[in-house]
Amino acid sequence: MKHRDGQRQTLQVEDAGRVSLLSHDIRATYAELQSALRALAQSPDSTEDLQGELSRLAHTSAHLGRLLEEVSESLFPNYQHRHLPSITSTPRQIVTGLITRWQRITAKLGTELTLTGTEQLPEVADLDMLALEQVLSNLVSNALHHAGSGPISIEISRSGQAPHEELLFCIRDAGAGFPPVVLNRPHTDPTPVGTGEPGSGFGLHVAFDATRRLNGKLILRNPPEGGAEACLALPFPTVAQTVFDAQQHNGQLPEGLTALLVEDSPALRMAFRHDLETLGLKVTEAHDGVDALDRLMSAQPQFDLVFLDIELPLLSGVQVLSKLRAQGREFPPTIAITSHVFQSNRQSILSYGAKAILSKPVNAQRDILDAIAIALGIAKPPQSRTAPPQMETGASTHANALERCLYKLVGHLPPSKGKLILSQLSEDLDHFLDAATTATTIAPPLEHHAILARAMHSLSSLFATACMKEAQHLSRVLSEQSQHMTQSEIIETLKQLRQYASDIQTTIHSILSS
Repeated sequence: MKHRDGQRQTLQVEDAGRVSLLSHDIRATYAELQSALRALAQSPDSTEDLQGELSRLAHTSAHLGRLLEEVSESLFPNYQHRHLPSITSTPRQIVTGLITRWQRITAKLGTELTLTGTEQLPEVADLDMLALEQVLSNLVSNALHHAGSGPISIEISRSGQAPHEELLFCIRDAGAGFPPVVLNRPHTDPTPVGTGEPGSGFGLHVAFDATRRLNGKLILRNPPEGGAEACLALPFPTVAQTVFDAQQHNGQLPEGLTALLVEDSPALRMAFRHDLETLGLKVTEAHDGVDALDRLMSAQPQFDLVFLDIELPLLSGVQVLSKLRAQGREFPPTIAITSHVFQSNRQSILSYGAKAILSKPVNAQRDILDAIAIALGIAKPPQSRTAPPQMETGASTHANALERCLYKLVGHLPPSKGKLILSQLSEDLDHFLDAATTATTIAPPLEHHAILARAMHSLSSLFATACMKEAQHLSRVLSEQSQHMTQSEIIETLKQLRQYASDIQTTIHSILSS
């Protein structure tokens, strides 16, 4: 058994290495796709139809980035998280067009699909339309499957007042209603493996997962008058959440900065140059590592900053820095641009002399501004709560990320309810950790693994709620593999989880006190 376990562990390590290489290559490809789409969308020659297709492709590309982030975070505890790309969309136009297409389909199946309240949708907003489409399509499909030929309605409305205003989508049908097992099942249950065939429950899990990506709530119920109702509530989206006024923030930078931009991809170079010039920098381009080395070793011109792609052909960005160092050359503050996503890779890049790192694709001028501020050693520009800093390191990053996550969890709720949820989260962490510890030290051997697995399953969900991926991963490992672990290994893992829980509880106490 030990030999087989060792073999399985070896295979897992080998697979992880292959997946890490894939992750790097996918990110690089995704970055180039995103930049090319941006360049095309800015072309004055684009027709209206082409603009529409480019918009959908941009949303699809952004969605690919989100999927890559989620898969990488699930597989690798030391994955370097970065905020997900956002795309400004036209919700009213897109939803109206979407439902019009669906109405043609439902009519052929003998069902009437109606839409009301489109005037409640914003014309332009920061909203993940692919995630919204996933929720709506799965809910309408579910209604179509279970309601027979009865009518299906989608009603859009608003609820509450800014800044807690919500956008509501309610899908109703005249069928038999949701069965009790669906209404009572926590949506945090593991997603079933299946092909999404009718009746498998897979569609509702997809809808709940997409709702999570939208930071929304999905509530299922059976109204007293009959039928089924599914209501999606989203924080009301506004374009102001994503628009970055470069001119407003240019005062944070010294005037007349010059930069050398080193990037071999024309599409990425074009998009990045546009961002740098918008921030007020004067840009000189280098197409490869040799070109960059020549410019940096010449007496003229001098640059205030270097934006250096690490994945350059033949002579990489790291080799450029290494050669400059080997010849004793001073080089300007350098910001590395890379598709590498692991902390070990990024620490290696910094060890060669880079001052800051930007992850491909670079989605926001605000990120560039933060990196410049770090590279030049000046104060970081102010940021809104909706765009948390990405360049922090060490313990402060952990604490600030945790605080942002908890604020995000309850920020849209009334203070009294938010306080109640945070207090309950703190209590639940203690409860399940105590249950796991008791099971390990007191319960009979035949029982303690089952008790431990249940406690770890609950803790995994709690740590996920607090955005603690490492603790979530440890909980899952302990839940699934405790039978193959020694008691000392289990106790040591529980100690680590207790420390994670203590960090969360300390942050909760700080939030409640303030």
